[in-house]
Amino acid sequence: MAQIYKPQSRQAKNKPLLAQTVVGLDHQGRGIIRTPQGVRFVANALPGETVDVIVDGKYTATLLKVTKPSAQRLKPPCDYYDRCGGCDFQHVDLAAQVAHKQQTVQEMLSKFAGMEAQVWLTPLQADAWHYRRRARLAVHYDRKRQQLTLGFRAAQSKRIVAIDSCLTLAQPLNELLKPLRDVLAKLALAKHLGHVELIDFAQQPVVLLRIATRLEDTDKSQLEAFALAHNVAVWLAYEHSVEPLVATQTLPQYGTVGAMLSCQPTDFIQSHRQLSQTMVAQALAWLDIQADEAVLELFAGSGHFTIPLAQAGAKVTAIEGVNSMVEQLQQNAKANCVEVDAFCANLEQPWPQQSWGGKTYRKALLDPARAGAAATVEEIAKRDIARIVYVSCAPDTLARDAAILKAHGYILKRAQVIDMFPQTHHIEVITLFERE
Repeated sequence: MAQIYKPQSRQAKNKPLLAQTVVGLDHQGRGIIRTPQGVRFVANALPGETVDVIVDGKYTATLLKVTKPSAQRLKPPCDYYDRCGGCDFQHVDLAAQVAHKQQTVQEMLSKFAGMEAQVWLTPLQADAWHYRRRARLAVHYDRKRQQLTLGFRAAQSKRIVAIDSCLTLAQPLNELLKPLRDVLAKLALAKHLGHVELIDFAQQPVVLLRIATRLEDTDKSQLEAFALAHNVAVWLAYEHSVEPLVATQTLPQYGTVGAMLSCQPTDFIQSHRQLSQTMVAQALAWLDIQADEAVLELFAGSGHFTIPLAQAGAKVTAIEGVNSMVEQLQQNAKANCVEVDAFCANLEQPWPQQSWGGKTYRKALLDPARAGAAATVEEIAKRDIARIVYVSCAPDTLARDAAILKAHGYILKRAQVIDMFPQTHHIEVITLFERE
């Protein structure tokens, strides 16, 4: 009989490494160990611990056993923690989580920008559980078994972990998981679902279904019944459009400091239902808006910072790269009886080509995506802007951009971690830069 050679997996070839000492955490919250093969990063390991691992990649190892645990180690309360890729820091005491996040930002700024904040304020914190007002759920329909799986993806995998409850989801969203899965499994639409988003807006939760085909009438009837029974609004996102299941459905709203804002369910809103407003209040305090002061806001979205800035007396010029969000921002300004100059522009392009690019601004605020804002910061630095508030969700790109500001004579006056994502390694930080 012929024998077919089956190569062993890399993990099977490697022998366990015993009694390894964890010397620190990286910016993703993984333990750092020094092995004979070099430095490796180990998920779920904590500084000071002694662990057994097996090397499974060029830079990674898998935790097999903790033989000497850290005093900061907790038993994760979530039943899905060892499988779900959503939260990755539940095994760490909350105070230690926040301390690590601040240390990470400090190290990034020192290493890549050669900067240290003159003042670090106490981190902003609020609810550590059931805080998350937006979540994207992965969906898979097994045509052979005619079975739908709804949940979160496993860490570093496309595999979906089916969940019945989530300890970080806002309770109105958490309570939807089971009934939503049950109704979706009955629909012809189940075969064409991309993913599902849950958003906890002010009036009621929204279920956003990303689909590749139009609804059948029977599916529409079942979804309408589900929406009525659970007091939710169902929206449908196609490739180039988004629309409510019920044509008369009004736009959902969310709160910011001193205002209610309308938006499309596909528009970006901050995840933490409490700290999203606390962050705006802090930005306003640091900017110290004076009457009729010209303020430039970049990556403005639908007005989360913009409307409070205008209400504080600023003459705001708001720039956003998505045209539909610019239009929504303008409508939100009108609804809240403030004046805002809002423009749609690609901030990677040179500003002198823009009508607003040649104006004079005394202060600026930016809240970019994880990629940061290198080109934008270069343009800001060329202008006589005295004070900049930079909100970041990625300390590595913040540090890169801070180096640009430093080269143009800015100093980092204040910094503060905002624990927008408790139980995860993700970091939000607000910073204040001023010219020397």
